[in-house]
Amino acid sequence: MTIVASILHPMPGQRKSRELALQTLFAWDAHGERDDTLATQILNDSADDPDIRRRARDFAIGAWDGRAVSDQWVERLAPQWPPRRQPGVDRNIIRLAIHEITSGQTPPKVAIDEAIELAKIFSTENSPAFVNGVLDAVLKEHETLTGKSETGNPKSETNPNIE
Repeated sequence: MTIVASILHPMPGQRKSRELALQTLFAWDAHGERDDTLATQILNDSADDPDIRRRARDFAIGAWDGRAVSDQWVERLAPQWPPRRQPGVDRNIIRLAIHEITSGQTPPKVAIDEAIELAKIFSTENSPAFVNGVLDAVLKEHETLTGKSETGNPKSETNPNIE
């Protein structure tokens, strides 16, 4: 599979991994701590495929470990809706997507699109637009800070919109 094809058609189980990561993050957030026993229970009850469970665990741990930075970022970019005022599902969808964007594991636009899909499935009717707006702002700032476009290529010095 080519790189372009793999971006357009993500690895099988990626969405399922994200859904399980979200469920795990939500449970940890509700308990106020990372609980590996709880994560194992969620993952084992929800997926037979060990690769899906492993990816979900990796996504969840990465997002959980980076939540303080993600939350500060969101608080600054969306001060009217800081993480503490967001529904728990939205807060954790955003944390997961920020982890994917900043870790370079997933092309940023794919991470945002997947976050919007999670919001459509698991949250309110207003959540997809909110998640999209916050993550677009995060991506723009991330690209400015790293000097890279959404494809990971350096931006042109003469025109930052041309890669």
